[in-house]
Amino acid sequence: MVKFKNQISKVQILTLFTIPLIPHYFISSNVHTDDLPVLFFLILFLLNFYFNKKFKLFYKELIPLVMFILYIAIQNYSLNGEIFSSDFFRYLFYLAVFLTILNIHETIKFDNFYFYLFIFVTSFSIGCYFLELNFGSDSYDYWKIGFNRNEWGFTTGRINGLQAGGPNAFGGLIACLGVYCISHLSDIKRNIVIILGVIGCFFTYSRASLIVLVVFSFLFLLYIKNYYSFVILLISLIFTSFFGLTDRFSSELETEGIEDRVQMQQATLTNINERKPIENLFGYGFGNYGVVRNSVQNIDDFDQSLRPTGPHNSFLFIVLNYGFVGLFLFLNIFLSPLLSFLKNIKKNILSPRYLFLGCFVALSFTGDFIQNHSISVLFFLTLFITVSSLNEK
Repeated sequence: MVKFKNQISKVQILTLFTIPLIPHYFISSNVHTDDLPVLFFLILFLLNFYFNKKFKLFYKELIPLVMFILYIAIQNYSLNGEIFSSDFFRYLFYLAVFLTILNIHETIKFDNFYFYLFIFVTSFSIGCYFLELNFGSDSYDYWKIGFNRNEWGFTTGRINGLQAGGPNAFGGLIACLGVYCISHLSDIKRNIVIILGVIGCFFTYSRASLIVLVVFSFLFLLYIKNYYSFVILLISLIFTSFFGLTDRFSSELETEGIEDRVQMQQATLTNINERKPIENLFGYGFGNYGVVRNSVQNIDDFDQSLRPTGPHNSFLFIVLNYGFVGLFLFLNIFLSPLLSFLKNIKKNILSPRYLFLGCFVALSFTGDFIQNHSISVLFFLTLFITVSSLNEK
C-alpha cells in the first residue's frame, strides 16, 4: 500500500513538470489546456489523501504559506469585495503541492524529472531555431510558440517556449534547469548539459538568463575545480558568438530592453515612494495596477492597445500588489530554508536545489518570474522539497 501511495505521489510530481510544456489554449470560457495538469494533480491529491490514512497536515511547516494565503484573501475582499482571486487559487494549489511533498514517506528521486525536462526544452529551443519552426500563437495571441522572426540584423529570430511569458521566461527556465543539472550530474552528462544549456538558452536571446546560467555555472565549476568543464563552457560561448552574442549585449539600438526595464522599475519605485502610507503597507491588490514603460496606473486606465505587465522585478511586483506587509509574509515562506542554507553554507552552496532557487531569485530581479506560474511552479516545488528534506534530518 505504501508503494502504491508513493506511486500516486510520484505521478503527481511528474504532472507538475508538464505544466511548462502545455500551451495556453481555450477549452471553454473558464478552462484552458494549461489548467488540465493542475486539475489532474488535484484529483491525484484527493486520491492520495483518501488512501493515505497517515496523511498529516504539518501545521508548523505550513503556517508561513497559510498566513500569506489568508492575507491575500482578506486584502482582496477589502479592496475588491471578493475573497477569491487567481493568485489566491494559485497559492492554494501550492499548498496542496507542499502537503504532497511533506507526506511522501519514502525517498523518491526527482532529479531525473529536472534532467528530462531540461533535455526537452533545450532541444526544442535549438531545433526550432535552426529549422525556424513555430507552432502559432496561443490564446494570449502575443508570442508564437517556437521561432519568432525579428529585424535585429544579427539574428533572424528568437525562441519562445510552449508556455506563457515569452522568450525571457523560456530562457529563465532553461537557465534554472541547467544550473540544477550541472551541479547534480557526473562529468560526461554535465558537459552535455553545459553545451545544450548555453546554446538553448542563448537562442531565446534572453540576456539575463544567459548571464545567470553562465555565472552560476562558472562559479560552481570553479568551486569544484572542474577546469575541463569550464573549457567546455567557454567553447559553448564562443559558438554562440557566431549567432550574435556580442551584438545582443551591445545593440541597444535594436532592442532597448535594458532601458525598458530600468524605466519600469524606476517608475514603480517612484510610485511606491509617492503613494499613501496605507497603500505602501497593504498594496493596490492583485490585478488592479500595471506597468507600461514609465507609467504605473490602474489597469483600466491604460489604452486598450497597450499590454500592461509587472515592473519586471518580482519583489517590486509583490510590493505593488500586496504592500510591504505582503512582502514580509511572502519572504517569511523562505525563512526556514534560508536559515538552513546559511547554517551550513559550505555544503549547501553545492546543492542543486539551493542553486536552482538562487538562480530563480536572481532572475526575479530582472523579470516577473515569480508571478509567471507556468515556470514558478518548479521554483515552489524545489523550495518545498528543500523544506521537506530539512524535516528528515
